[in-house]
Amino acid sequence: MRRIPLTVHLPKAGVSLDEPRAVMLSHFHADHTFGIAWLILGRVLHHEESPPLKVFGPTGTTSYLERLLDFAWGEEMRHYSWERLQLTVHELSGGDAFEVDGSRARAYRMRHASRLDCLGFTMVRDGVRLGYSGDAEMSDELEALVAASDHMITEMTYDEEAGGSMHLGRKDVEGLMERHPSTRFIITHRGSNGSVSGAVMARDFLTLHLPL
Repeated sequence: MRRIPLTVHLPKAGVSLDEPRAVMLSHFHADHTFGIAWLILGRVLHHEESPPLKVFGPTGTTSYLERLLDFAWGEEMRHYSWERLQLTVHELSGGDAFEVDGSRARAYRMRHASRLDCLGFTMVRDGVRLGYSGDAEMSDELEALVAASDHMITEMTYDEEAGGSMHLGRKDVEGLMERHPSTRFIITHRGSNGSVSGAVMARDFLTLHLPL
């Protein structure tokens, strides 16, 4: 299957490549990070006056991003794009409060891969609290993240009753929804095309306006 780069997907979704002011990385697995290399290259090559770009992520984000860009486009292009975009990296730990493009945000430590620092996030804009789990298995910190969110973007890798190591399953998500009835759930990172009653099932190019 041919993978379409972010430089194609973003404009199709109605978002210009120079529009994002910040990127929030939950962890360093390829399906959550490789798109940033395309975003950076597209901004450098196609936009003369791109605004500065901030990257927020776990401890080690600076080193990981340097290695990723060197691998993708080479060291020279990495230095050039880093300077052109005035790229700044903010490394976070669970519990850290920070600001993203004028919005208050907080990082939560997620349990996913034992050898990686993995984060979830909340961000507050116009009084709406949006949460994002990244990849995660059940934990007290995930419960706290959901409790702090009006709308929650969460994964559901396993469509069986229960999740397993590293990821959530249908039973996990349904349990979260039952324990947090005031939170609206948006399900992504899906292992099948199944649905969950009361939740929004994410799909390519879906646009949502919050609050739902």
